[in-house]
Amino acid sequence: MQAIINFLFNHTPLFYWTQSLWRDEAFSVWIAQDSWFEVIKRTSGDFNPPLYYLLLNVWMRLFGRSEIALRGLSIFFFLLFLLVIYYFALRLFKTQRFAVVTTLFTAFNPMLLYFAFELRMYSLLVLLSTLSMYFLWTKKWRWHVLVTTLGLYTQPYMLFVLAAQNSYLLTSRQLKRAIIQSAAVFLLFLPWVPTLLTQLKDSGPMWMYPIDLNLIQSVLGNIFLAYEGTPGNLWWVMKLVSLTLLLVTFWLWRQKHKKREFQLFTCWTFLPIVAVLIISLVKPLYVHRYLIYCTVGEIFLLVYFLTTIKNVRLQKILSLTCLLLLIVANVWTVAFHRKTPIRNTFAEINTLLKPGDLVYAASPLIFYEALYYTTAPVFLYNPERITMPRYVGSVGMPPETWAREFSRFPNRAFTIAENGSYTINSIVIKSL
Repeated sequence: MQAIINFLFNHTPLFYWTQSLWRDEAFSVWIAQDSWFEVIKRTSGDFNPPLYYLLLNVWMRLFGRSEIALRGLSIFFFLLFLLVIYYFALRLFKTQRFAVVTTLFTAFNPMLLYFAFELRMYSLLVLLSTLSMYFLWTKKWRWHVLVTTLGLYTQPYMLFVLAAQNSYLLTSRQLKRAIIQSAAVFLLFLPWVPTLLTQLKDSGPMWMYPIDLNLIQSVLGNIFLAYEGTPGNLWWVMKLVSLTLLLVTFWLWRQKHKKREFQLFTCWTFLPIVAVLIISLVKPLYVHRYLIYCTVGEIFLLVYFLTTIKNVRLQKILSLTCLLLLIVANVWTVAFHRKTPIRNTFAEINTLLKPGDLVYAASPLIFYEALYYTTAPVFLYNPERITMPRYVGSVGMPPETWAREFSRFPNRAFTIAENGSYTINSIVIKSL
């Protein structure tokens, strides 16, 4: 039994629940840990709107600050998301069998499952974007406006979901409805628009890389399997998955009786990706996790393809094969999603700290982990006083958090590197 437990928590996605927090996750904790006013103030100096952080603030007060408790919020959103997927698929495909297949494909999809355990807003984003699509499909327009607005207050890339929905409404000759829904969402999001424009203006240099042909050819597979280039020899697999999804789409398009479902799934999957790639030709915007809702569209396309196969035996064989491949992919990719075990480093440091000792982050990329894992005063070692770019979370690193020199003996500075190693430094002043 112990061997099974060890395997589950070290070689399956359950490992993501228990591993050390990484920078973005620790940054989430820092933003959410104080009052709601402070949360909104901090998010205005970052890139993302405040909804997720406000919910995390409440969750922390209820369940505490351990890694397992904190990531529980994302898991909670993911479980709600699976429930929505089941009822949405039941509404679309009108059979319980394909509702179950869709839910299983979703539950074991490597992209969705990885971010189900991450202490960030992505599982909330995929929940709200799917609910938005559900209310669009069922024509519950007030709920659609509300949920879509909440999505925008979670992550700005929700705007591409609204664009995909407008595209669907236009292909369905519902121009008036598209205008009404978009106008209502815009009015509700208007209070945050000045902040969003200021964030864009002050964003400065970003970490996003320009797109290239390799990315374009593999983008559908990248978004389906959560691939970011590690290991570097799997681009051909992503291109194969992308080609498969394109062939599935082409097959569905060639069907004589094309349905509204096909229009919805293609707009859902392709329009956000194409829009982001086109914009990225001018200003890089592509980050695969920001388009996580397109993964859901890809799953619906695959299941819709399965429904067109008349041979029930072949349907079951293909469904089971896809599910087994997803499970294998989840187990195999765990090794490539391991974060630096920084928790172990700080467990050691915390036993060595004495009154008067300080903790220095040698890089801004380790600063928020230091704040989370130790109660000692934390500073960013920045002897050159370099202004940090906003994308590293500079909102929480004002000049008063910078240190230009080490502590004077007998006080010590435990200086943490990005790889989890550390040195103990002091300035010794010799008397004449």
